[in-house]
Amino acid sequence: MQLLKVPFINLEGSPGPQIVSNLLDKYQKVPIACNPWPQYGHEVTASFVMAHSSTAVLLKYYVDESFLLAASASNGDIHKDSCVEFFVAFQDDDKYYNLEFNCIGWHKVGFGATRNNRVPLHIHATDSITTSTHIRSKAERGSRRFNWELTIVIPATVFCFHQISDLATMKVRGNFHKCGDELPTPHFLTWNHVTARTPDFHRKEDFAEILFL
Repeated sequence: MQLLKVPFINLEGSPGPQIVSNLLDKYQKVPIACNPWPQYGHEVTASFVMAHSSTAVLLKYYVDESFLLAASASNGDIHKDSCVEFFVAFQDDDKYYNLEFNCIGWHKVGFGATRNNRVPLHIHATDSITTSTHIRSKAERGSRRFNWELTIVIPATVFCFHQISDLATMKVRGNFHKCGDELPTPHFLTWNHVTARTPDFHRKEDFAEILFL
């Protein structure tokens, strides 16, 4: 079982995601390299960096893949695109949040106890999320490779079913994912191992501890 230690960054004011992006680049990347379902072959590498400012989660994903898709808008089928995800549960709550982002920053956020009957968060909460994306491509052996980075600033108020005054006082568990259900090479990668027989990220029993320092 993994353990993620999340450093504190003292941010003055409300810096934009590009400033946060530069700050996060100074930290060691954490691989999203577990492939619980090896029948889905892929040529994808993904990693992330997370920090916090007590009242906001600061998150940056780094992805390299052969295909790029961003067909969905917010609250659409983000998981079908070139997608990264953060699932998180606070305290000993049986319910958890799923935050899903495609490569250009469209997102879907829900809350619930299982993958079914999830409650989509109100736009007043999710509109406070800010993102910055950087996409590069190059030809490689006659095909195209895409390298993209997505920085996400998630105010604690987004987690609207909990009263969070300081992330460092919270007991937190979660997981991080990279997927692309409708890409030519579908893939389902995780940070912490998932024990389901078929692809399923909604496995709170496979969440690992996240320690906000």
